[in-house]
Amino acid sequence: MSEARAAVPLRHRPVTVHAWEDVVFAHWRHDPQVLARMLPRGTRPDVVDGSAWVGLSAYVFRETQVPPFPPSGRLGSMTEVTIEVLTIDDHGRHGVAHRTVDTANVPAIVAAHALLGVPYTFAHAGSRRRGDTVAHRSVRHPNRALHPFRAARAFRLTPTDRPGGSPRPRHSAAVRVTAGPVTTAPLAVELTTRVGIHARHLAQTVFWQRQHPPLTIRSAQVEHLSGDLPAAVGLPGLFDRAPDSALVVDATTVRYAWGDVVR
Repeated sequence: MSEARAAVPLRHRPVTVHAWEDVVFAHWRHDPQVLARMLPRGTRPDVVDGSAWVGLSAYVFRETQVPPFPPSGRLGSMTEVTIEVLTIDDHGRHGVAHRTVDTANVPAIVAAHALLGVPYTFAHAGSRRRGDTVAHRSVRHPNRALHPFRAARAFRLTPTDRPGGSPRPRHSAAVRVTAGPVTTAPLAVELTTRVGIHARHLAQTVFWQRQHPPLTIRSAQVEHLSGDLPAAVGLPGLFDRAPDSALVVDATTVRYAWGDVVR
């Protein structure tokens, strides 16, 4: 399954190429009727192992390339923390629909909103790895998210902002896992090997292809999971129970390209 999906050729020239590192996936079984109301037209929750699924994914982008230009360190690296629903469309393509992609990379936020329709949001996001233990954390300030350029300049204060002032609203997510042995379980492959992104853009549902080599997937033990980010995107209580699946993926290279209009 992983090899077959990874081998699907891109229909168009890649728009971005990234090195993915420190990739963490946590997935929960969820009510498909609840998830269906959140998805772009022309898509529905993908039923895997008898359930619909919502997931937290977190990773580090490095060595970003925008073809035909070579990789550039000037584009920097960034941590992304996402809440996403596993989707399928009428063409049978197994993708994801992001409820949010939280990152501190302002150019990525602007480009994603303007060109891709992917709901990037400004947040202070970072990652750390020690041996087999990987941790990601994101703290979002919603009142700044609509103005990412202003936010990037203003994001110098503590979470309580100015001394004597009341704390401003924020949403956060933190996850720490320890990677275990390699797994080739069909469920692990289905949850991690998705061929693209379904997104709303200019009143349409669009599909962006995602391609990578077959993934090396490892089982994982969740050491810490906290935050209210799911509540901010319409999924309250998601972190109140342990995920039904926790996985770590070894470093890989991911390419994104235009797919087509779904509806």
